Amino acid sequence: MNVRIWSIGVALVIMLSGCATTNQKYDWGKYDASLYTYYKDPTKVGELSTSLAAVINNSKGATVPPGIYAEYGYLQMQKGNNQGAVASFKQEAAHWPESKVFMDQMIKVASAPAHSPQGSSK
Repeated sequence: MNVRIWSIGVALVIMLSGCATTNQKYDWGKYDASLYTYYKDPTKVGELSTSLAAVINNSKGATVPPGIYAEYGYLQMQKGNNQGAVASFKQEAAHWPESKVFMDQMIKVASAPAHSPQGSSK
């Protein structure tokens, strides 16, 4: 009886260990921590931007996680680097086709000429 319970326990542990995996599909780097820091203190936008760039640069041929190019592009657009933003939005659309409609809209926004104030005269 004791051997039977022990055998069932060992079999159960072996079956459950087969379900555990250490492989992640994407390498998110320090994105989570930097995003949390940014949400708590929006002045830390530089840390978030650096973290996103690191995720992109450290992908080493693997697929960049979904949304990373888009978020990085949005931060670039906020900094006034619209060309960089468009490039990132195009990368997101290329890697994640389901985002193409939204990325096309973001490309239009980033490509639009800056508006000068109306009615200002000297």
